[in-house]
Amino acid sequence: MIKRQRKLIILFGVAAIVTIIVYFAVISPLVAKRALEAEEEPPELLPGEVLGTNNRILMMEHVEKTQIQEIEVHNKHGVFALYRGKDDEFYIRDNEGAPYSLTMLSSLVVSSGYTLSMTRVSEDCDNLGEYGLAVSDNPAWYKLTKTDGTEHIIYVGDMIPTGAGYYCRYSERNAVYILDVSIGTTLLADITDFITPILSYPVSSTTYFTVDDFYIAREGELFVWIDYMTPEELEDTASTGYGTYLMKFPTNYTPSSTNYDSILQLFTNFTGIKTVVLGNTKEVMPEATLAEYGINMEVPAYELHYTYNGVENFVYFSKVGEDGKQYAYSLLFNLITEVDPATMAFLDWDIIKFVDRPIFQKNINDVATITLESDDINETFTLQGEGQEIIITPKSTGKKFDADGVQNFRQLYKVILGLSMEDYTENDSTENCIATLTVVTDAGVETVYKFYPYSTRRAFYTVNGEGEFYLLRDPVEKMLSDCSKVMAGLTVDSEAKN
Repeated sequence: MIKRQRKLIILFGVAAIVTIIVYFAVISPLVAKRALEAEEEPPELLPGEVLGTNNRILMMEHVEKTQIQEIEVHNKHGVFALYRGKDDEFYIRDNEGAPYSLTMLSSLVVSSGYTLSMTRVSEDCDNLGEYGLAVSDNPAWYKLTKTDGTEHIIYVGDMIPTGAGYYCRYSERNAVYILDVSIGTTLLADITDFITPILSYPVSSTTYFTVDDFYIAREGELFVWIDYMTPEELEDTASTGYGTYLMKFPTNYTPSSTNYDSILQLFTNFTGIKTVVLGNTKEVMPEATLAEYGINMEVPAYELHYTYNGVENFVYFSKVGEDGKQYAYSLLFNLITEVDPATMAFLDWDIIKFVDRPIFQKNINDVATITLESDDINETFTLQGEGQEIIITPKSTGKKFDADGVQNFRQLYKVILGLSMEDYTENDSTENCIATLTVVTDAGVETVYKFYPYSTRRAFYTVNGEGEFYLLRDPVEKMLSDCSKVMAGLTVDSEAKN
């Protein structure tokens, strides 16, 4: 009896195990498969709908970029439209010159042309106001026009409670759908969100140094003006000796090669933080609009100008506000942008940052005459030829220097090249001039340097009558002393102390 019971228990156990195996191996997958097939069964489509991926519904046919003629958007910010021009490029209507973002255009194309809904909420809603889609709700909407003339209009209502999407309706049916929240950054955006906050004509990173006619004005007054000397101009003038750039205001100081170059490089990507106002590219921004952002074109806080590839650029800036914000108006693109004050810090630079330390930087081969004057010296040297064949003739004797005399003069010339600005002067008195250096280039350009000591170590100097810096007094006195040595036929050592 006991053996029989054991056999029955074993048989029942085996049967239970077999049942479990059959259930999980056969029955359960079959049930799951049927349930999955039931879930994957495509929905019934309404007229005009298209079945998309994962059985999701497209509110209308998928319209690709190549099929789009125009996208016209109406939302709380206003109305804007992007259309296909005859050249197959897209333009903003009435702002054809506006520099829009290609990335934003691509996003708008997808948002408007690929209406893959998250779900369809209602096939025929009798209370559209529940979703912010009633006429009285004045919902946002857009019209997509295809190149064949076909038009599609879609309304965008309220955001769904989870914030993951918006209720939408196709114009020819009362069905309600939910589109992804990403349409908020395109179909519900302001046109300014599409505009690249560019301030001026783009400058190439390989030719930025050819920026010409650069100037900054403050409160309507010219502050600094630097001109680019083209190779043709340098050749025509036999080089003015100022290098590639010529400072025209406040005087012909030598522009700082380092600091000025850093400004020019900014122009390769001269943009603001964001565009805040876009005007018609065929007009000028109204004064009232500019005033809202602290910009006055008549007397701007800062005015920046430069020319590149023949295109003139004018940018007008506001002061930095109490909120730390600063705005700029680009006349070329007729738009106002918010800018980073740190990036625009050069607008507030002192003139000293625009000036190179050496006050004299001319190639000896391009100089026609050099005159040195003091209480004890009044000598003019005439320079002819160049290189090893250069001829130096002092006016006082009319006799050409021999090889030793030329070598001594070259040492004197090094001393002159070593004259270097230190900082702003503490005394700009011009009552006691101890030295005058006059240089005339082969092109006939004359520059006059005058030196006025005001302490045992410092001397104020002017360039063509203008000045605000000082240099050390010793190099000036060494220049005079070495000039006397040159005329006396004594050996000159540019490295030696006076």
